[in-house]
Amino acid sequence: MAIKVGVSGVRVAKVVVGTPVKRVTSGAFSVSNLGGVDTTGAVTGSVLVYDEEVGKFVARLDLTDTNFNGGQY
Repeated sequence: MAIKVGVSGVRVAKVVVGTPVKRVTSGAFSVSNLGGVDTTGAVTGSVLVYDEEVGKFVARLDLTDTNFNGGQY
């Protein structure tokens, strides 16, 4: 669907869709607030690894049974 926004050299100065956001504040933004993530026991150096047995990502220091493929460069 085409929308005509100007006629005979008239420029559109501003188009607003929806309600503009005036101010964004930080809230409870944390990895531990995500569903499917368990950060219990996380310490410096921990990484999140998917644990199929519990069905979520868990914090681990030991990366046993993990393969890394660095690709080709």
